[in-house]
Amino acid sequence: MRKLILLITVLIPIVASAQWNIIYTPSDQLNALAVIDKDTIMVATYNGGRIHRTTDGGQTWWPYQTIFSSSWFLDIDFPTKMVGYACGGTAFGMHTNVIAKTTDGGQTWDSLTSNDYIGYSFSKIHFLNADTGFVRGEFSGLLKTTDGGISFIQISLPNSVFASEIYFQSSSNGFVGTYHAPSTNTMVYTIIRTDDLGDSWTEVYTDTMNGTNGINNRAISELFFADSLTGFAVGGNGLFLRTTDGGLTWAKSAISPYTGLSGLYFTSPDVGYINNAGGISQSADGGNTWQAQNISPPSIIWQIGFATDSIAYAVGDYGIYKTTNAGQTLGLADIDGTSNIFIFPNPATEMLSVNGNTSAIDKVSIFNLTGKLMKEVHSQFQDIKVSDLANGIYLVSVLTGKETKVRKFVKE
Repeated sequence: MRKLILLITVLIPIVASAQWNIIYTPSDQLNALAVIDKDTIMVATYNGGRIHRTTDGGQTWWPYQTIFSSSWFLDIDFPTKMVGYACGGTAFGMHTNVIAKTTDGGQTWDSLTSNDYIGYSFSKIHFLNADTGFVRGEFSGLLKTTDGGISFIQISLPNSVFASEIYFQSSSNGFVGTYHAPSTNTMVYTIIRTDDLGDSWTEVYTDTMNGTNGINNRAISELFFADSLTGFAVGGNGLFLRTTDGGLTWAKSAISPYTGLSGLYFTSPDVGYINNAGGISQSADGGNTWQAQNISPPSIIWQIGFATDSIAYAVGDYGIYKTTNAGQTLGLADIDGTSNIFIFPNPATEMLSVNGNTSAIDKVSIFNLTGKLMKEVHSQFQDIKVSDLANGIYLVSVLTGKETKVRKFVKE
């Protein structure tokens, strides 16, 4: 099925209708996104120390003011629906190395801040469960808590490296993106792996870059695993990494013309999304090729999060964007450019009809966007029950003689 999906990625024309639409434009500068479920979203701000929250899929929003009124938030994570953490810092004010915690689903936030650590900002936070998590400091390194943030201990990293990203696939399998400068204008970027919550580390990826500066770098900014074996990482200069063996080895490529990539999400080992300078791009072949999706209005996107295979949110310069169909464009009756196969109605709710017109239909197969076969029927005129399918985008493969035609339909 991967070849079929790749063919569609190449041949689908871009149409005017955007499928990522802005749903919230607060006066705050939004920065970090946590998707708890399809209706419950938290967004942390870069100014004013506020957390914005929706519980109805973005129709209404509530801004919650934390005590960090002169601080910024750089990351947010919800290990459970009720327990969440946000981290950031303050250049001027009583709080540095900011950590906030909620135990009531984001309605109230308490301070876990300690000013004992070097620097003034935490930039990454990742929790495995309500109690065990890690936070990355600007100069304080990697810290771990196992008691819900009551106390933190310093984690020793090999070769005195700095952490740029934290991701734990499970309680026994974690990864940290790192960097250090062995000489002037030279940086070494690595991924290190732990099987014991940071007590020991193994280097599984290394990359040396010369002529580095604040913009010209390949620092890893985001890690994500689609399943136990398949993972991805993105970073500076369009860096894109993929592993298919659980993070033991990583294949490196570059996505052009993008520079700093910070948004990454894969709904399956093949179907994934990244941010780009003017929106969001999708891959249907595990990151080998990418196609720009339409967003309205165009904006620099920072983070992407999916609640289901089709419902997702993104945070960008102009606010919060949402899609309910995986960012796919609508109104495409004929993906492969021919017109002797018709499907209707589109979108469909109860039944989907497939008409071969002058072509005899041998078989009709319906797949979801990950390539999973959902239904298969035979006859010239197809009336297919689709009411039992989840809402979203599906691909209809129509076999006529020796040819296969592919159509797309939306289940509502």
